[in-house]
Amino acid sequence: MSRTVHLNLNHKNSAPLQENWYSDFSNDVYFLMQSLYSGRSPGLKVSMSGDQGQIMAFMTALQREKRYMDSFLKHGLNDAQTMASRYQLQDAVTKFEFETGLRWPFAH
Repeated sequence: MSRTVHLNLNHKNSAPLQENWYSDFSNDVYFLMQSLYSGRSPGLKVSMSGDQGQIMAFMTALQREKRYMDSFLKHGLNDAQTMASRYQLQDAVTKFEFETGLRWPFAH
């Protein structure tokens, strides 16, 4: 099954977004995270719009989200490596939110 996910990250200076847009965005990012873990979406196509800084901030936050989850599953919540991954994730999320004006969909 082929699925295309389009993420528009260029909302920093636009009008306020509606809750349904945030819901769709969160669902798409959640789907991407599931795809990283399951590997069951070989036909997945992802397109992003935004400037280079916005796209890089999104990709960095997504990668660090996965690293944090991996560390949590391997070492547990109170391990030093997990905490270091969490701090790196928080930095990436802060940069993503600054670059895009969007909230990161996963709360920490």
